[in-house]
Amino acid sequence: MAFRHGILISPEQIRIQTSNRTVFQINHDQDLFIRGEWITLNPAEQELVRQYAQGLRKFVPELVSIAVDSVELGLTAIENMLAGIGNSSQQQEWQALIRETTYQLTSRFVRSGDHFYLAPQSLNELDAFLHGELKTQLKDLAKYTVGAVWDALRDALRQSEDNFERTESQNWQPADELLAKINSGLDLKADELEQKSVLFCQRLTELDQIETQLQQRVPQLLAYDVVTMK
Repeated sequence: MAFRHGILISPEQIRIQTSNRTVFQINHDQDLFIRGEWITLNPAEQELVRQYAQGLRKFVPELVSIAVDSVELGLTAIENMLAGIGNSSQQQEWQALIRETTYQLTSRFVRSGDHFYLAPQSLNELDAFLHGELKTQLKDLAKYTVGAVWDALRDALRQSEDNFERTESQNWQPADELLAKINSGLDLKADELEQKSVLFCQRLTELDQIETQLQQRVPQLLAYDVVTMK
């Protein structure tokens, strides 16, 4: 089960997007616009639009939040390790790297206040993101972070003329501890997704049925099959 188009949800609107362009939108859960043109609906069609909009509002924010919470969990642990370490130039470099990693990881899932965006993808792809891609990128960032912290500490100790030596085992033990903490939190989020997968599949099935009814009544929507059962 998947979404074929991007979905942007705000308190007033739901926008369905292709290549970052809105192809149709629902305002206030009742007014339908297709390519900017307002579509006249009878009461039965308005009810279908309302059900469709409310179904998306129940599903998309929860799914996005699981993904965004997972990213924030890992990055917060890394940021906490960097806090107060190094000079201002090093801090700027590390923060820039974290911002870039955040952008890469959250380009498919965006949460800003009560605004949510979900890029085209399937539930299986989200599961693969939590179990694979996210862990890999955070692992690489965590190892870089630990190395950077040791370098900053070594520089500080050298400036104070203290003797400081670092062994290979000392280098990676903190990384292992940091990764274990991150992975533990990510596993909990992945378990949350798995536990809710049956409910999510049920909601997607219901959305697909409502969407099919809407397409039968509003043929212009046939070109935009948002929910797919792949």
